[in-house]
Amino acid sequence: MSIYWLTPVRIEGQKTILGAGRIALEPEDARDRFLFLLKAVNPGMLLLFKSHMLLSEEAEAACGVDELPFELDYIEEPIIFGQDALELSHCAEAYLGRLPNRKEMTEWLDIARLNIAVIPELDLALEDSWLKAMQDWVEQGNQMILLREDD
Repeated sequence: MSIYWLTPVRIEGQKTILGAGRIALEPEDARDRFLFLLKAVNPGMLLLFKSHMLLSEEAEAACGVDELPFELDYIEEPIIFGQDALELSHCAEAYLGRLPNRKEMTEWLDIARLNIAVIPELDLALEDSWLKAMQDWVEQGNQMILLREDD
């Protein structure tokens, strides 16, 4: 089974910080509606990345598989990549380089909130709370990613 984590991310110079406020997008039917809603606004709004691909091969070899900090539901603090920290894979660096900027994400979140407002027949309270979290993160200067963690 896979868990999908809505994750705030901040890039500060040479450091990339996955925020501690990760949210598991569960249950599956709400997650599917939420992701459908976001893709309807813009397909690049929330790109999926597999959590096990974040760490570079060199760091994996140095740390050992049992040392990886990617059981995200057990880690409550930020996960830091960069100098004197974990090393990002080249694939992850390229992924993070494609994240939407603050202006784009703010506009897209506004559209998504309007779209939810015009669907009164569905109870979208959970999806609305996820959008609110995304808005809060953007206002705090974060970007966001969707991490898939596989068992």
